[in-house]
Amino acid sequence: ERAAWFAFHILASDLTTSGVAPEYVTMDWNLPMDIEDDQIETMLRVMDRECRRYGAAIVTGHTGRYEGCAYPMVGGATFLAIAPKDGWITADMAKPGNRLLVTKTAALEATAILANTFPDLVQKKLGAEVTSRARALFESMSTVEDALTAASVGLRSDGVWAMHDATEGGVRNAVWEMAQASGLGVDVDFSKVIVAPAVAEVSNLFGMEPLDAISEGTLLIATEVDTAAKVLESLRRKGISAVDIGAFTKKGRPCWDRGRVFRPADRDPFWIAFSRALSGEIT
Repeated sequence: ERAAWFAFHILASDLTTSGVAPEYVTMDWNLPMDIEDDQIETMLRVMDRECRRYGAAIVTGHTGRYEGCAYPMVGGATFLAIAPKDGWITADMAKPGNRLLVTKTAALEATAILANTFPDLVQKKLGAEVTSRARALFESMSTVEDALTAASVGLRSDGVWAMHDATEGGVRNAVWEMAQASGLGVDVDFSKVIVAPAVAEVSNLFGMEPLDAISEGTLLIATEVDTAAKVLESLRRKGISAVDIGAFTKKGRPCWDRGRVFRPADRDPFWIAFSRALSGEIT
């Protein structure tokens, strides 16, 4: 059930960063021979539930069991939507002067995956409460609500110009990617990015820098100065925490963090942490 939920939301998150809700879905399930019928029914039920929640229709697809198919990849899907010519945005449309907002917490996905994959280790080192909070972050690994809520304020000159979810490389890399895509610089203060207490503890345990760790569920939003407060308030009303960390600057300017030029990390620390935990180096 959780895998099906995540499959829907990781795909829908990519689409909704355009400011448009999914309308049509195609799905292809190439499943292992040993999967049970009730497991297939659960996956399809969850997909149907989430599609209905956001007004999307499953228009075609394929489901079958095949020799040689194995987890974690068991197929693919495409999400589609139709929008007016000026009723959508892309991550390369940020404008000089736009405020840059960041939702939820850094290292959201990294923390959730580590806590759910190595629960005994996390509980042994950090206790039951931290483990519970870290594992619960799994349900926040979606930017669908974040993006649609921000877009409801308005798109382009009416509010939001660009959105991008912080996946591989985390928040720092996502900021860099938005700046590079838009051909702009940024002037930010990464110390303002929320790092939830459970995230901080799990990151410390596994030796990760939260700002550089994979963070599906964290959304970056470039918005007009005079609508930034409205976007933040709209998110707050939906129970989504968010902060303003700075602004986009002129074309060709560098990327600054509190007066220092920054670049993204060479490698996402999550993969190093996961490998070390899997090999038993972290005990």
